Amino acid sequence: MKRRAAGIALAIATFGFCWVLAEWVLSAAQILEAPPELTRGHPRRGYQLRAGFEGVTKFGVPLRVNSRGLRSPEIAVPKPPGMHRVLVLGDSVTFGWGVAEEQNFSRRLEDALRKQLACPVEVVNSGVSGYGTVEEADYFTHEGLELEPDVVLIYYVENDNQSVPHLGGPVAVFLKDWFVYRSHLVSTVLYAWRLNSWKVQAQAAGGDRAAYAAEQRAWDKRSGTVASFAALREIADVAKRHGIRVILASHPNSLADRTLDAVRDRLLREAAAANGMTFVDVAPAIVPYRDRDIAVSKTDLHPNGFAHGLIAEALLPAVQGALDCPLATSAVH
Repeated sequence: MKRRAAGIALAIATFGFCWVLAEWVLSAAQILEAPPELTRGHPRRGYQLRAGFEGVTKFGVPLRVNSRGLRSPEIAVPKPPGMHRVLVLGDSVTFGWGVAEEQNFSRRLEDALRKQLACPVEVVNSGVSGYGTVEEADYFTHEGLELEPDVVLIYYVENDNQSVPHLGGPVAVFLKDWFVYRSHLVSTVLYAWRLNSWKVQAQAAGGDRAAYAAEQRAWDKRSGTVASFAALREIADVAKRHGIRVILASHPNSLADRTLDAVRDRLLREAAAANGMTFVDVAPAIVPYRDRDIAVSKTDLHPNGFAHGLIAEALLPAVQGALDCPLATSAVH
């Protein structure tokens, strides 16, 4: 009995040592772009940004999350008198993956609005990497409304209609908070699994480009499309009840072949018209620069700081028109 107990103890100690060693090695290797502690569990959305987090990516980009779990400056609630507030919903593009916070299109848009309008304006970035429209609608209805926005801007990217199952409940949230999203080993395994899944899909389709083209041509057939458009209607309905204007913006992904975005853009335009949203196609602002360096890197196609500036310029007229605020004297002249 004692030998058995000793054997179990040795096995546990060996496992623990190997786990700690793996955590140290993977942390030092910086395989993950951002520390896993950036996120924590959420009972409905699966995960969220960890409030108060501060760190840097492996490329030296600073990351800071405010006390409300947003990559945005601190926000006063209740909203200060006279303040005009824009709430931006989105995924990693809205979050600003790969760029500093001040380069993000939300900050650029805020700066431009403050120069154009004769009233105080805040643009709140609630983007979270990996979120789709379903998660964005959940955030808006449960937390975003507390921020008292005058305008909601939904920044729609091509994979926002992908269905992602989430484990909910207090046990799952606890394990994510203290185990999954604090572990380099677990996060690296999940990252490797997603990468390998795409490689298998690409090989079956004849390569990355062929796999991506096939996905885009059948964009409306994805399992999450119905839920995504239902979430758009939910955002529009909730916003209408609270007197909030909604803008739906479409981010271009297929810069070299615009026909691949045609199905998505048509459906988004129809959804915007049916739900009383203003639609903005960002493609005309970005496509002319497709031969320039507009991505974070050759392996990371998220927009870089220059492209975020183009996005802000494309969004400015619609957002400015949605805000009930006169032009500044300098803007008039």
